[in-house]
Amino acid sequence: FNPKDIMMTYSWSYVVYKLVITTAACFAIAILCGYLAAQERRAKQDLWAMEDQVKRVEKLAAVGEMASGLAHEIKNPLASLSGSIQVLKEEIPYEERHDQLMEIVLRETNRISALVNDFLMFARPHPGKVKTIELSQTIADIIGLFQADSRRNRKITITKNLVKDIHISIDPDQLRQVMWNLLLNAEESIEKEGCIDISINPIDKKYVAITVTDTGCGISEDILKLIFDPFFTRKPKGTGLGLSIVQRIVSSHNGLVDVTSAPGKGTSFMIKFPRVVPSHTA
Repeated sequence: FNPKDIMMTYSWSYVVYKLVITTAACFAIAILCGYLAAQERRAKQDLWAMEDQVKRVEKLAAVGEMASGLAHEIKNPLASLSGSIQVLKEEIPYEERHDQLMEIVLRETNRISALVNDFLMFARPHPGKVKTIELSQTIADIIGLFQADSRRNRKITITKNLVKDIHISIDPDQLRQVMWNLLLNAEESIEKEGCIDISINPIDKKYVAITVTDTGCGISEDILKLIFDPFFTRKPKGTGLGLSIVQRIVSSHNGLVDVTSAPGKGTSFMIKFPRVVPSHTA
């Protein structure tokens, strides 16, 4: 063999080897840069969502602290009023017009009482009976109850993608109230036919996201900034406390609420909770 040919072959092999290594390194760096960029975008989105939540919670806390005493003061005379009407209804001689008027008073006092109860839940949500629950079964039960409600729109399809064996610590009744409010809002945003999708997705092993997405009318950006404000509503019969209560309950369990929407394309609410390890598997 010619030593020069051997050296030439070796040189070309070395060049090819270096080229392959350099190319592979470039690909690895590009993949790593893409991954880091995605992580950065997600971190920024989480940060923005947390900043929005902090602002909402501070606003709700200020209003709630001021108004909770007033709500308690309203409940006392309401109870007296309702009780007095009940006594009158039983003791005075029956007369159709008087009976109708007393029924109206009772109905309206019950409505105001329900509104005050909602307002108290918004103003000072009680911690409830916190338990460690398996999330998928609990959410499936809530969806089942919602689907069985005779008042719901039967033309709306509900789909679900519920990852199992994920646990959180929460009062089940409060979680039911949160999910019911979100499902009801999703349904009311769909005028005729549409779809509501509920999913459970683990995030990093430390958190879990519950997402409720609808194909409804969507929400414009200027309205989106106001939907968590107490008494803000676009519904003719709404109280404007549903999403405020959702925000208060979720934040009281160290959770996070985020929402994305586009007019004509639908809305997606995401609730993020810390995951826990059940004691029997710890």
